[in-house]
Amino acid sequence: MNRTFIRYALVTLVLFALLFFLFRFRIHLQPIWAYIATVNSVGFVMYALDKFFAKRSWLRIPESLLHLLAFAGATPAAILAQQLFWHKTTKRSFQITFWMIVLLQLSIVYIAVFTDLLQTIF
Repeated sequence: MNRTFIRYALVTLVLFALLFFLFRFRIHLQPIWAYIATVNSVGFVMYALDKFFAKRSWLRIPESLLHLLAFAGATPAAILAQQLFWHKTTKRSFQITFWMIVLLQLSIVYIAVFTDLLQTIF
């Protein structure tokens, strides 16, 4: 891992912890809803920051961190941020990886909701 990834990952973790605390203990959301709200908020903020940094030619947020956030559940926020900021919409390699993550998540949701696989495992 490079220093840029580690630096932004630490910022992301701190932001995640603060927002999760806010959503869970101040707004009193259930843990799953607090997680969903937190990961999507952090994902949206990181896309917005990356677009802001890109316009100023500053040190960019690594694509791997943006993909990691999407994999963690921030795909709705990532799609919204991509369309709102027109960010990462034309970079083919990024989009292929991103939509593979979305396809994987949709497959997992389908298996969890419409099959008995989880019942047989647990």
